[in-house]
Amino acid sequence: MTRTVAVAAQRHSGVLIPVAVAAVCVSIAAQVAYPLAGPGVRDTVTVLVLAAAVVAMAADVLVTLGTRRGLVVVVGIPVLAFAAEWSGTHTGFPFGTYAYAGDRLPPYIAGVPVWISAAWLIGVWAVWRVAALVVPDRAVPRVALATVGLLGWDLYLDPQMVADGLWAWSSTDAGLPGMAQIPLTNFAGWALVGVVAMTVIELCRASPGAPDAPRTVPLVPMIWVVWTWVGSAFAQAFLLHDGTLRSGLGYGAVVMGVLAVPALVVAARPRRRAVRAGTMSA
Repeated sequence: MTRTVAVAAQRHSGVLIPVAVAAVCVSIAAQVAYPLAGPGVRDTVTVLVLAAAVVAMAADVLVTLGTRRGLVVVVGIPVLAFAAEWSGTHTGFPFGTYAYAGDRLPPYIAGVPVWISAAWLIGVWAVWRVAALVVPDRAVPRVALATVGLLGWDLYLDPQMVADGLWAWSSTDAGLPGMAQIPLTNFAGWALVGVVAMTVIELCRASPGAPDAPRTVPLVPMIWVVWTWVGSAFAQAFLLHDGTLRSGLGYGAVVMGVLAVPALVVAARPRRRAVRAGTMSA
């Protein structure tokens, strides 16, 4: 990176990083409030959860990739997701046949909630960025690990949203044991769309003039991944739908843990080295 670009990136980081941290904290606070909200308020809380997390990840994207490449990701992933969601609701490809409740998460375009398309940016960027901490130098294993993390998120997300009536599947007995209401085609579709979206990120990352790859722990994506991994399991076990989601929550806990556990191990290494160095110097 040239000195001018580096200075500009540092200036933008000074503004965007606090925005990202504040926004992810708002999203988490709204998720904590979600089980306490009444049925008439939960949809508003859901929009707040998504909107704040979108802001958080968009800011983190711009800090990590720079403005031009970051905007490609921030705009491109929701557009790609909308195309997939439109195709899914109209043709059944790539997720299977389903439909959204028509009045729960406005605004809608062609039957697809805009916030749902935007929400793909949250999961795709967060898992890719955390996977890049674990596998910093190899694109294919990084995308594979991130895709596993993305599927882990959906193993939490889909049962909860179906139970809340935000969307419904035409087939309700073609899924995993304990999660029969979510067809296996859904997870295949998530993997496909996730790989395509993360390939867009990889291309932006590898393009000439891209900023140097950060080697520090990605704070906001890491917070989101760990919170989603632990918080979703706790909420579905004890707080939501009288425990009826417990039969399937193990899938999300195990699959998302494939990303979260090694990420936590890698994130702890600098601290362990610092502690050892301090002990030796003492």
